[in-house]
Amino acid sequence: MDWFKGMNRVVEHIEENLTKPIPYESLSRIVGCSVYEFSRIFSFMAGMSISEYIRRRRLSQAVFDIQNGSEKIIDISLKYCYESQAAFARAFKEMHGATPLSARKMSIPLKTYPPITFVLTIKGVNEMDFRLEKKDSFKIVGWKCDGGYDKWCEFDKTGVPQLQAAELIKPPFWYVGASFLNRENNESVIIGAQLDGPNLPKDMDVETIPSAVWAVFTFGFRPGEDAAGETYARVVTEWLPQSNYSRNESVPYLEVYGHIENCFEIWVPVNSK
Repeated sequence: MDWFKGMNRVVEHIEENLTKPIPYESLSRIVGCSVYEFSRIFSFMAGMSISEYIRRRRLSQAVFDIQNGSEKIIDISLKYCYESQAAFARAFKEMHGATPLSARKMSIPLKTYPPITFVLTIKGVNEMDFRLEKKDSFKIVGWKCDGGYDKWCEFDKTGVPQLQAAELIKPPFWYVGASFLNRENNESVIIGAQLDGPNLPKDMDVETIPSAVWAVFTFGFRPGEDAAGETYARVVTEWLPQSNYSRNESVPYLEVYGHIENCFEIWVPVNSK
């Protein structure tokens, strides 16, 4: 996967559909991954969330419609997918520091955010230590959810104690990243622990991880930040383009917690180019 070409196609698609609803699923399909992975990587590459980028582009274009046309503000509001003129006016003032009506006057300072372009930048400042691991197929036992990383806190409060209390499995705990498009539910993730054998726990979800070669990266936690998301984004946008490996898109990536104090690991399945 060429993330830079894919993300530039995403930007083109957004530009062509600023006046239409833009489902995130349609954007993630362009680059061939789940919405969860796409959102993480876009935020890292663009320095803002996908929702914020779309908001800025719509409000930037709305300025030109207001200043260069005679459309009513309510019509411009609906044109750029705002549910009401009031919602549009609030968002417009938050970004531009002026109301839509005042923007029709001359000498009012306003802002514009041009479409972004993604390019490969060789930074070489922050090193990325990695190791290669070849691992046979194994099973992760836990609970599936559709919310991605935001479910980790819920799991940490309820799931981990249940697993440990049952004395069935112990840390480390594995987070199976949202899958690529070749799976039934591309937003489903599972958080659990590795457990093999004939007597798997009942009433739990089991995810079979295929045999693969993995590039493993270890990073420290940063309180209040999505360190795992940034790490995964760096791997696919900085490390993979410069390595002799490509992302094995038939296998989900993994995050591993609890086996190294104050650290986590990202496991990215790779193929030789």
